[in-house]
Amino acid sequence: MNNKELSNEMQFFVYLLEKYAEHKGTTATSILRSFDEMHLTEYVKQMYPQYHIERLENAFADLDRKSALSDCRLKAQ
Repeated sequence: MNNKELSNEMQFFVYLLEKYAEHKGTTATSILRSFDEMHLTEYVKQMYPQYHIERLENAFADLDRKSALSDCRLKAQ
């Protein structure tokens, strides 16, 4: 499968995962696993209209906030 077979949204999702992983000093696989565990994957996909027109740092800040909130909820369970 090449990029031309992926929707713009999915291409951006992969790009965002890779860049966010680089920002966090980890792998995209690890980030995706964390998003899945915190039930954030669909949220991130749904944020495409906003995230793709803003600076990546804005998306990173949003993801950091969401991750922190989700992490707190997981620990409370």
